Amino acid sequence: MASVTLAPAISEELAAFLQSGLSIAIGTRDAGLAPEGARVWSVTVEPERVHLEAFVFAPSAGPTLANLAACPQMAIVFDRPHDNHACQVKGTFVGWRAARDDERDELERQFAGFCESVARLGIPGELFAESAQRWPALALRMRITDVFRQNPGPGAGERLT
Repeated sequence: MASVTLAPAISEELAAFLQSGLSIAIGTRDAGLAPEGARVWSVTVEPERVHLEAFVFAPSAGPTLANLAACPQMAIVFDRPHDNHACQVKGTFVGWRAARDDERDELERQFAGFCESVARLGIPGELFAESAQRWPALALRMRITDVFRQNPGPGAGERLT
């Protein structure tokens, strides 16, 4: 009988950080290994902390979805702009769906957290609020396989799970 490797659950502390309102970007690649990136507006870590959903702007998600169909690996970088506390979460794409209307408030809460963080650097959050296209969104579901520390300094690149 083949053994099944289970994804490690991330900590509650890390789950809270990921959902706190950060600068978030997803990276995918096509069948020829050419990279593609997209902006993620919010994430929801599922209660078991093994899966997360990343919310991207639906009208511009075509290249990301095409890449995930060809190569289901994805990497998401999370960064808090005012102090560069950051991590990278890698995993396997397991599906997508249209975001529900009842999820929009959480997306906007996380976006506001991002705007507050950049405001601490002297960049008015309103600059992003006026131009950032966030809705309608798609939820991209990922099974977490690895997490790495990305903040500058000692421990950068260290595996967290």
